[in-house]
Amino acid sequence: MAAPEPWSRCIVTTGDATLPRSVSRRSGLARGYNMQRCTACALPPEACMCARTPSRDTGLHFWILVHPEEQRKPTNTARLMAAALPHTRLFPWYRTTPPGALLQLLHDRQFMPYLLFPQGDRTLLTQVQKRPWLPERTPAFVLLDGTWSQASKMLNKSPYLQGLPRLALLPQSPSAYTLRRQRHGTHLSTIEVAIALLAQLEPPPCSALLGAYFRVFTERFLAARHGHRVKKCLPEMAQLLSYNQPSKET
Repeated sequence: MAAPEPWSRCIVTTGDATLPRSVSRRSGLARGYNMQRCTACALPPEACMCARTPSRDTGLHFWILVHPEEQRKPTNTARLMAAALPHTRLFPWYRTTPPGALLQLLHDRQFMPYLLFPQGDRTLLTQVQKRPWLPERTPAFVLLDGTWSQASKMLNKSPYLQGLPRLALLPQSPSAYTLRRQRHGTHLSTIEVAIALLAQLEPPPCSALLGAYFRVFTERFLAARHGHRVKKCLPEMAQLLSYNQPSKET
């Protein structure tokens, strides 16, 4: 019997079916919003890459506060992190209602949390690379998922974030996030920040695999946006296929 198409495993929805009721239907509408999409990867069914999504366990935890307008955008990259990195948690951000689950985690002595923010301390990375959390604690990195102006607002309106050490990363290369206009090449998307951090703290395959996933997603999303199929697979797709291929016993 023929193997099922990759997208047969995903759930497809159109419009608001998967959005929190508290999110305005008027805010943050993106081009192609009413297109039929997979609820997991946000790609159209024929481009769905859920079956190619890698799962890479790292020693880092990521806690992502998601701005309300980001929750409905199919170009959101925090969703990709949650799919590929098991220790990633998403929390909806609202100005008047702090996420209770995140507050509990921030006060849990098991974790050593840091806030990743562009206006943070770049010299802090040297200290983080020494892994001060060992042997009893686990590192957790808080990211603010939104536009740069939204992220600044989220930080200023969230008293529970003010006491966290602020870590800034110096981008080693311009952003490859071509799904939205970036004001500056040094402005990284949420997943690119995670890729940059993994490159500094984890073995090379971790950041490379997440980078390949991001690159393939971007290519497929752009193809779907312009109404055509991907004609030639990127080398990164071969990397994903190799990673997801079940090992054969010899």
